[in-house]
Amino acid sequence: MAKNKQMKKLFRSISFFITLFLALSLLVAAATAYISPLKLKIFTLVGFGFSALWITNLINLVWQAIRKRWWLFISLGVLILTINHWNNTFQMFSKKTKNEYEIKNRLKILSYNVHMFDYYGGSGSNETPDNFYDFVLTQDPDIICFQEFYSNVTKPKHTPSYIMSRFKQYSYKHIQYFRASHSGSGMATFSKYPFADKGEIRFEQSRNMSIYTDINLSGTIVRVINCHLHTTGIIADDIDAIDNLDFRMDDIQKRKLKRITSKLNKSAAIRAKQAEIIAEHIKNSPYPVIVCGDFNDTPVSYVYRTVRGNLKDAFRGSRTGFGGTYNGKLPSFRIDYILFSPQFESYNFTKFNFGFSDHFPIMTTIELNN
Repeated sequence: MAKNKQMKKLFRSISFFITLFLALSLLVAAATAYISPLKLKIFTLVGFGFSALWITNLINLVWQAIRKRWWLFISLGVLILTINHWNNTFQMFSKKTKNEYEIKNRLKILSYNVHMFDYYGGSGSNETPDNFYDFVLTQDPDIICFQEFYSNVTKPKHTPSYIMSRFKQYSYKHIQYFRASHSGSGMATFSKYPFADKGEIRFEQSRNMSIYTDINLSGTIVRVINCHLHTTGIIADDIDAIDNLDFRMDDIQKRKLKRITSKLNKSAAIRAKQAEIIAEHIKNSPYPVIVCGDFNDTPVSYVYRTVRGNLKDAFRGSRTGFGGTYNGKLPSFRIDYILFSPQFESYNFTKFNFGFSDHFPIMTTIELNN
């Protein structure tokens, strides 16, 4: 009898410490959104585990409630504290849906990292560039924000003239290449509405960049910021190394894991600085803003929180599920965003499962309230 009591006491103690460990882990993951990787790199990668930790704490809460353990309130407390981050990550209900013709002063905007329109032929089809063009044109957005836009005279379907002919209904185009040329890789914003001004935002230590375009929407000027923040630097060999990891790591696997961790930490620090530059640009904008693009970071990150500031996220309230936009072997995180000034509203946020790039395209309809 005494032995049974001791065993029960032991299991209760283990249950309590597991609850405490899970709660603290979730808090650390959420804290990565507030701590710049420039100042503290050690916790940067923990944020990637936020979703799994939140769900695990929720399951633990239910279990402890069934067992009638008082420490269920520990799980409940951390879930409440981190609920806003969870809502940035997952949406249970889609509330903001509306027939687009019922929306006054509407602006339909599409953002898409097109991965150079498959210039290197990874899809194995010569028709893939036209598949990209046809898909976007079928959606008929008012504004298109392309990241990793690419043109080159060496392939007929990638020439600047061919791309311009495919998007001829977009009379206003802002294309900025990384290098001082009229072809190559860069950023592009296409619009059915005229421009009032345009410019670029260059970053140090990175081939990524952003552009801004002031668009005159029937007398209302809105600044559209098209962003592509620094990549993680993870290549196919790194992904294979992650796939092959096991608990009994040899020296080669340990070196590869150390290299991957170093890449992720370094890239996170570079993106943090870029995010601060974009946030300052948003703060100083003379007009309301719409921010589109590939942030290469999750909703629970310093980058997302810094760029978003007091902006609204089109994903929230008008999309269900996790909305992952990364299209690759690794788990799909939401790393592409459409944010906008708080006086606007958005409806019908959509992530398209169009698989010719390593990103999925996203689109929303914004109501331009005064």
